[in-house]
This record gives sequence, structure tokens and C-alpha cells, in this order.
Amino acid sequence: MSHRPIKNGSILKPLLAPFVFVVGAFCLQVVANSIGEVSIANTSIASQLLMVVPILLYLSWGFLLTRLIDAVVWRKLIRARNLTPPRLLRDMVAVVIWYWVACAIFGLILGQSLISIMAASSVALGLASLALQKPILDAFSGIVLALQQPFKMGDWLQMSDKNEIGCITEMNWRAVHLVTADEVTFIVPNGQILSQHIKVYSRPEQFFRDEIHITLPYSVSTPQGERILLGAANQVEEIATIPRKSIVSIADYTDRGILWHLLYWCPDAGRIPVFRYQVHQNILRNLHYVGIEVPVPILDLRRVPSKADEAEEMRGIDPLVQHVSIFAAMTAEELRQISSLTKNRLITAGTPLLRQGDPGDSLFILRDGLLEVRISTDDQPEIVVGRIHPGNFFGERSLLLGEPRSASIMPIVDSMVAEISRETMVQLMHGRPELATYLGEVLTDRQTKSATKLASAHHVVEQPQSMFDQMVNRIRSFLGE
Repeated sequence: MSHRPIKNGSILKPLLAPFVFVVGAFCLQVVANSIGEVSIANTSIASQLLMVVPILLYLSWGFLLTRLIDAVVWRKLIRARNLTPPRLLRDMVAVVIWYWVACAIFGLILGQSLISIMAASSVALGLASLALQKPILDAFSGIVLALQQPFKMGDWLQMSDKNEIGCITEMNWRAVHLVTADEVTFIVPNGQILSQHIKVYSRPEQFFRDEIHITLPYSVSTPQGERILLGAANQVEEIATIPRKSIVSIADYTDRGILWHLLYWCPDAGRIPVFRYQVHQNILRNLHYVGIEVPVPILDLRRVPSKADEAEEMRGIDPLVQHVSIFAAMTAEELRQISSLTKNRLITAGTPLLRQGDPGDSLFILRDGLLEVRISTDDQPEIVVGRIHPGNFFGERSLLLGEPRSASIMPIVDSMVAEISRETMVQLMHGRPELATYLGEVLTDRQTKSATKLASAHHVVEQPQSMFDQMVNRIRSFLGE
């Protein structure tokens, strides 16, 4: 049973032919009744007409009813909801109509009522349905898929039990036909589709995502890993032109290294293997240029060092103090002295650590947590100008120059800070006058960067050398050098 595509045209036009058949069948019925009432010698013609004409009348009614449903119900559905009725559903309705017509014709031929014929046929249909459970399930599953429309012709799918990604080329009563990028066709029954998890690569946008996992050594820093992976994806021109940015994340920490996850977007799902190869090729080339090898499983035997084996010069030094750039020029003994005099402070979220304009004579290093930097100007409400991450130091101008706090510091979460007092720095600089020069360089560099950001056509940035000389003199003067 086939149906022509439904178009939004005149409703009466497709009903014209079945209406003519119904009228013709009625006319034949009238003629047959007239002949049957007239007494003629040959009654075989009348008996044949009385048998054939009702059959034609049933067929014409079935023809009219199917066309009427197509023209009214389905067209109304299209116009009201802008939907396309599933062909499978239309065929099922037509099958039911013609089933009734067939039962009526058999009842007429056998001299039985319509109810008795349908009852007998229902038993036969029940036995047939037991033998055809899977095809029937596939047929009704096809109706569900056609009504819900989770995908359409041309979409790319991946089944949960298959690794292949295929493009839909055909959807019928029983199955969906998919063609892979390797031009291999596989057929999936409709019932199986409803029972599985399906990835639809064409929704919600016509960009297709792909993922790559790669393990890099622990020696690769986060910025370097992002540069290697994002660079590899964006070196493929077709990927770089898509208005969706590639995403890099860390998936896991393994015994071989850090497991990185790269997600990028492709313009054509059928060419995902090609794009994946190009990205892998770029990753290997990038790693080669920076001298990084992909780690492989190895057996690493080590002896855990005891306290006696530790380097004597690193004993007693706080790792946080050791890695702060402002103390990079200090000796191990000086770092050990700072570590012994450093005080840890726990600051709860929402409680200000420093307030803008307050006096201060200490420097802070964020050990863990997250801090927010806020500044207010000209009686305006405070605005957030930055954040302080673990390992960053702040408050150095108040410590070294005696200036009031230039910003307010607010913990976003509970945070731990290490506080270094002015007295500690004075003790160190009494023995190392050249520290003032180094600290002057650090402050000059910070202030130069800030001044550059604020520079405009109406601002003149102070020369670094002049700023440096002033900074060193102020540090020595404030600290009593």
C-alpha cells in the first residue's frame, strides 16, 4: 500500500476520484435492484449483479474513506501543528480500513455477518502475531520513532553496542539503514533502537564533536598542556573556522602521568576519522618540538629518603616561602629564618582580611583558598579588580614602603594565608643591604605593569629607571637602612 506525499493543496481534488467510484457503485446497485425486480427469463445476470455490485460498493467506500482521512486528518495535522504525519502510521490506518472492507466482502460471499467474520479473523491474526512478534514490535517502534522524531534522514547516529558512526539513509516499517564513513551499510531494527542509548551527532547543531584522551608527563604544566592540545586542534583549518571553541580539561591522574581530555568540533561527521588523525598528528609534532615524550608504563623502583638523607640546606624551609618570587634571591638560611617567623592565619569567607586605606606593615602569601581584590574610588561602591590564587603574595608596598593598604582583600572561600611582619624583613636586610635593590626591582616591575595598563593619551608613564631609584631609596629609608 503506497501513499503519495501529502501536500498542502485543495482538499476536494484527491476526493474526486473516490467520490465518482462511490456514485458509480450506487448507480450499479440501483440498476441491479431494478433488474432483480423485473421478471425476465434469464435471471443469471441479475444474480451476478446483485453479488458483484455490493463488492464494488464496499471497495469504493474503502477507497473514499482512506482518501478522506489523508485529505482531512493528515492535512489538518500538517496545517495546525506544522508536522509531517509518519508514513507508517498512515499505512497502519489504511490497513485497518481495508481489513474491515475485506471482512465485509468475505461475509457477503460466505453469507455470514461482519461480526462473525471479524471474530474468526481475529483468532487467525492472534496466532499470526505470536509468530511475528519481532516484526510487529519493529513496526510499532517505527511508529513511535516517527511520532517523536528523535532523528531524521541525513542525521549521524552511534549505537551503544556499536563503535561505528553512521548516516541515516532510509527509515521504513522495520528498520533504520545507516551508512558509515567507510561506506559500510548496517541495518538496525526499530525495536533495537528504542532499547539502546543512541548518540545523535547532528543535534542540536550541525557541528560534530569528537574527543581525544592523551596521557602527558607530570612535568608538563597546565598552561603548556593547554597550548599543546589547543594548538593541535586549531592547526586544522576546518576545525579552527567553526564558531565553537575547543575545550581542554584534565580527566584523571594516573601512574603514568596526567590524563588530558581534548574536545573539538568537526564540520562533517563522515570525516571524523580524518580529522582525528590530523589532530593526533599535530599533537605528536608539537610534543616532538618541545622535547616531551608520551609516557609509557614503566616500573620505577625508589628508596624513600629518610630524614638523614634530606638536603641539609632545605631543612626547615616552608615550601610556600621557597617558591614565592619575591624571595627568589635569598639564601637558604634567610628563607629558613623567614619560615620560622611566618605566621599562618585562617580567614573565613566573607570576613575582610585587609581594608583599603588602613595602615599596614606586613606581607601576605595565600597558602590555599581564593581571595578577591576590591577597590573603591571617589566614594563609589567597591568593584572587583582581580583575584589572588594560592602562591600569590600581596601587601608588599605596605611592608616595604609603609603605605596604607591600596585595596580591600575579601576571602571568597575559607582561606589560609602566611603573614610576614616588617620586623622579620628588617632583620634580614640588616645583614643583606643588597636585598633592598632586589626588592626594589620586584616592586618597580609590578608598578610598571600596572601603570602601563592605566596609561592613555593623558597619562605619562614614569620611566622605569627613575621609578626604580625612588623605590630603592624609599625601601632603605623606611626600613632604616
